[in-house]
Amino acid sequence: MKKKNVYDKIKDDEEKIKEENKVKKSPDIKAMFSQRVLAFLIDLVLLSMITSLITMFIPMNDTATKLYEEQNRVLEDYVAGNVPMEEYVNQMIDLGYDISKQTVIISIVGVVISLLYYVVYPCYNNGQTFGKKLMKIKIKKTNDKELSMNDLLIRSMINNSILVNIITIALVLFLSKDLYLSMSSLLSSVQYLVLIISLIMIAFTKNAQGLHDKVVHTEVVMADTVKEDVLCTSEN
Repeated sequence: MKKKNVYDKIKDDEEKIKEENKVKKSPDIKAMFSQRVLAFLIDLVLLSMITSLITMFIPMNDTATKLYEEQNRVLEDYVAGNVPMEEYVNQMIDLGYDISKQTVIISIVGVVISLLYYVVYPCYNNGQTFGKKLMKIKIKKTNDKELSMNDLLIRSMINNSILVNIITIALVLFLSKDLYLSMSSLLSSVQYLVLIISLIMIAFTKNAQGLHDKVVHTEVVMADTVKEDVLCTSEN
């Protein structure tokens, strides 16, 4: 009888210790809508500056230079009232196509920079771009698995226009002008629609996940509520 009581006491003590040592995971605090929008805008401005700084060192051929000069001349004529609106729009569309065709290398470099910024950098920086770091928020998996480079790649393809930019480069290389203009216009409209839907989902749904988050099962939370990972993985 005495042994049984001792045994019971030991078991009770073990259970008590287990309960005391049990780590209760605190729920992640979702990033505020304003934080996510500001982070997005900061990243957009910073990436534009970085891309402009790097691509300015890429030599531009004479044809592209003349096209830019022509574009400036058309704009000046329109501002001066020498060109009607319809003619101005048509000329700028034609010049935009010709410039795109002559600056494919610059467009490709722009895509590479975007991939480095939105995929590689946050992969090794705790799921944070520079904008997200300033806003003290980060990307994480909803199932608490490691955030992978593939997750960030798919996410940025949808949310940061990288997929649209890649397709646009292919279109300008292989399609006629009329078909290119129609397809690029359609792609731009689809991209804007995706962004608008994502903003609505982030602002008004319980989980605050945009389309890009839903696809790869990620969420954006306050950075100080999540344990930092040293590296992300290259696996799904």
